Amino acid sequence: MAKPLHLISYILNNQPHSVEVESDREELTPDQARCYLSALHTFEWPDEFTDVQVTRILHPKKGAPTPAHRVQR
Repeated sequence: MAKPLHLISYILNNQPHSVEVESDREELTPDQARCYLSALHTFEWPDEFTDVQVTRILHPKKGAPTPAHRVQR
């Protein structure tokens, strides 16, 4: 069975980013997402990531990334 898929949207260096993440958990908190982002961007400090949002992807597209919801404040 496939693992739950989540979309993490965040701001880094004033630029919006997003990444899809498979997780063993049904829900992923923003703090848990920050841990993943710290591993992904090893050159950045965890507090450099702002506006971290996590959305569960219930119906992932096959073979293509899910469009990100870009929020910039």
